[in-house]
Amino acid sequence: MRISCALFLVCTAVAQGPRPPAAAYYEDAANIPVSPEVRADRTVTFRLFAPKASEVVLMGSPGILEFTKKPLPLRRDEKGVWSLTIGPLPAGFYTYGYAIDGGLRSPDPTNPNLELRRWGATSIFIVPDGETKAVFEDRPVPHGTVHVNYYDSTNLKSQRMVYVYTPPGYESGGKKYPVLYLLHGNGQIEASWVATGRANVILDNLLADGKMRPMVVVMPFGHVRREIKVAAADPAPVPGADAAAMEKELITAVKPLVEGKYRVLTDRKHRAIGGLSMGAAQSLQIGLHNLDLFSNVAAFSGGGNRAEWEKADGAVLKQKLKVLWLGCGTEDAAYAGVKGMHELLAKKDVPHVWNESGAGHSWPNWQIYLSKYVQLLFRD
Repeated sequence: MRISCALFLVCTAVAQGPRPPAAAYYEDAANIPVSPEVRADRTVTFRLFAPKASEVVLMGSPGILEFTKKPLPLRRDEKGVWSLTIGPLPAGFYTYGYAIDGGLRSPDPTNPNLELRRWGATSIFIVPDGETKAVFEDRPVPHGTVHVNYYDSTNLKSQRMVYVYTPPGYESGGKKYPVLYLLHGNGQIEASWVATGRANVILDNLLADGKMRPMVVVMPFGHVRREIKVAAADPAPVPGADAAAMEKELITAVKPLVEGKYRVLTDRKHRAIGGLSMGAAQSLQIGLHNLDLFSNVAAFSGGGNRAEWEKADGAVLKQKLKVLWLGCGTEDAAYAGVKGMHELLAKKDVPHVWNESGAGHSWPNWQIYLSKYVQLLFRD
C-alpha cells in the first residue's frame, strides 16, 4: 500500500499531538543553575541567572560576613549566569541573599530552602561537619513533634501562632514534662528556631544520646506586630512598650495556653526561659521580673537591662536561679554588653555559666548555645 508524503505528515502530527508551549523565560528550567553548590572542601559557589542585571552582590548573614568581611560582587558569564565562590567555610548553618542592581536583599530563586523573616524570606544552606554529624544535622533517631497552635490574643488584639515541640514518646504516654520557653531574635518569627535553627533536630539528637532530659519547648512570636512598617496614622512606638507587652503576652496568654493544652509540669522548678539576641534581652527581663515562675534563664548573644540587674538582690538571684546561662561570640557586636552582664553577675557573686566563643551574631553559635543550655536543665 502506498501512502502519500502529505498524508504521512498529517498522521504523524496527529499521533504526536500538539507541541507544548515553550516555557516563559522566568520559569524555564534550562536556565536554573546549581546554587548554592557546597563542596566537600567546604567551598561554596553561588549562582544566579540574571542576563539583564548590571550588578549582583552576595549579602550574607554575620556568619558569612565573618569570612568575606563585606558583601561581595558576583561575576557574569557570557550566558548571563552570575557566580561567586567563597570558602572554605566553617561547618554550620548560613543565610544569604542577593542585592540586584542596588535593590533590597532577595532570596536565591533556585534554592528552595528559606528562612522566613518579618522583612521577607532569605535563603539558607548547611556546610556539613565532615564525617562527624553536627548537633543540628539530621540523624536516624526517634523524632519529636512540632505543633503549630493558632490563638486569639486579647492583649494584642490579633491572631498569633506559637510553635510547640514535644519529645519522642509524648503522644503515646501520660507523663508530664518540664517546659522551656525559647524566644527568637529581632526580625525573626515563631518558626525561626525550628525552620532555621533546627531546634527540634538538636533536641532529637541530644535525647537520642541521653544528654538531656525530655522537655516540651514553646516558641512564641516575639513581636507585637508582624509588619515592619505600619500605617502613618498609627501612634509612634513608645520605648520599652513592646518588651513590656511581650512579657505580659507570654505570662498571661502563651503560658496558660501551653499549660491547658500540653502535659507540662507547672512549678517554677520545671520551667525555663531562654532566647537569642532580642529574645535574650526578653528572657533576662521576663526571668528577672518573674523569679516566682522561672528557675532557669539563658541569654544567647544579647544582654538585658543592666540597671535592673544591678538593683536586683544578689542573694535572691543566687537562691532562685538554678541555671543562669550567658553566651556570646567574640566577633559579635553584642559581645561587650553580654560580657559586661557576666562581669556584673560575678561581682554580685551570682552563680552563672559564661560561654565565650568565637564567631559572631549567627546561627552556628546559637545552635551550639541551645545544645549546651538544655543539657543543664531540670537535673536533680
